[in-house]
Amino acid sequence: MNRKTSVSEKDERKVKLGIRDRISMLKNKRAFSLIFPFVILLFIIVLFSILTKGRFFTANVFKGIFNQSLIVGTLAIGMTFVFTTGDVDFSVGNVMGLAAAVGALHYQTSQNIVSTIILTILSGILLMLCNYTLSVALHIKSAMVAIIGLTLYASITQQIVGAETLKVDYNLCRSLDNGGFRYISFILFFGLCLVVYYLTPVGRQLRFIGGNSECARQTGINITRVRCIGFLLAGLGIGLAGVYQIIRTGSVSNSVGNGMGMDVMLATVLGGMSIFGGAKSNAYSGFTGALTICALNQGLLMIGVSSMLIQGVRGVIFLILVVLNSERAVTLPSRQQF
Repeated sequence: MNRKTSVSEKDERKVKLGIRDRISMLKNKRAFSLIFPFVILLFIIVLFSILTKGRFFTANVFKGIFNQSLIVGTLAIGMTFVFTTGDVDFSVGNVMGLAAAVGALHYQTSQNIVSTIILTILSGILLMLCNYTLSVALHIKSAMVAIIGLTLYASITQQIVGAETLKVDYNLCRSLDNGGFRYISFILFFGLCLVVYYLTPVGRQLRFIGGNSECARQTGINITRVRCIGFLLAGLGIGLAGVYQIIRTGSVSNSVGNGMGMDVMLATVLGGMSIFGGAKSNAYSGFTGALTICALNQGLLMIGVSSMLIQGVRGVIFLILVVLNSERAVTLPSRQQF
């Protein structure tokens, strides 16, 4: 009798396991977050290679996708240190735009590319410290800080740049690019982020804070200090992306960076990381997602889709991914966090 009862209880539990439960179980598997981004990227490459009759699957197209993804990817990698703690900041594109505008304005008077690069990077760091002060030191919700920054930084950029673009010597930018400055600096920055994120206490503490900030505080972690380091590294990535923006075009317009904050968030989610942070965060998802976004944009353009419709497609994809990642688990410390 007891045996029959236990069998029926097992059957009942199986019946209660619905589709949503199975999807949740699949999402929570660590292998899923590692494999899913690469599957999506491969799917996009294969799909557009078929739709364009092979024109998409060429070295020149892949090189263009990689070059386009450097800016968004650098921003996303830096912002990983902010997103990991659960902070959401979509003003990052306008922060980058203002940093680039400050650097380009400095070049107008100094004609010195080295000091321009340094000032652009420092501007990105200082602007992110402003966001840190508002969201952490003054305890303003990060979403509200992002909304304020989105408007404020864009307005300041428009005032600095004006109606015309700020020019930087194009030949000098080309020589830097041909010399491999972007690739070398990106590799160094990416390597630094990987080391800090996986091999230092800061990375582990950031993931711990994202998983359960109250528990992290009670274990003695200085949350304010750790989050400050996270914002500093994000600012470094933003400043470096501002330099890439200058080098890529040799100019800075008054609309630079507009809408790029959404690209960064989309890249982060497409790369397999939740914008709610926590133990399953990783330092490389931003660049993987950036490659996916740029491949999607390039493929849609090659098959004749308008730029306005592309924005709509990206918005729908982002909405779907956010819904799929809308659960934020409040967890105790685990081996994944340490």
